[in-house]
Amino acid sequence: PWRVEAPPRSLRYPSWAGPLLARAPASGTPATMSNLVGLLVPAGLLSLAIFMHILACAMYNNWWPLMSLLLYALMLLPLAALARQSESLFDSAPTGFHWAIFLLASLVTLVIGVPIVMWHVDVIESGSVFFNLSGFVLLLATGASAALFGEKQSDGWG
Repeated sequence: PWRVEAPPRSLRYPSWAGPLLARAPASGTPATMSNLVGLLVPAGLLSLAIFMHILACAMYNNWWPLMSLLLYALMLLPLAALARQSESLFDSAPTGFHWAIFLLASLVTLVIGVPIVMWHVDVIESGSVFFNLSGFVLLLATGASAALFGEKQSDGWG
């Protein structure tokens, strides 16, 4: 007499789980493992990068290397401007596009140069510079892995 039916798909999964629970492939097996790896690898690398920056400060009891996190926050501004423009560097892009590339390259140079200059003037230790620059390399690996895993998803993010 009583028949229990499965709830509609919109009620089964929360809306934020869209990338994890993307459409299943034709074989009928869920595609959650590749999507999960695509989210966890960049998240893990980003966590390690922030950990390296905090470790650079905590090991030597000097919190000046955290200034590079301010530069990371400033790097988001030209990246946001670049995301709104065309996809090719060689298209006839507006002038602001080239200024955004210039500003981004300047900030990347500052992220590498500021810890080295602080070490040169004896504000921070050499180990702190190593941890700071390795955190930057991990941040680059985060961006590369996010781009790589994002490119593998043919149907987008939901």
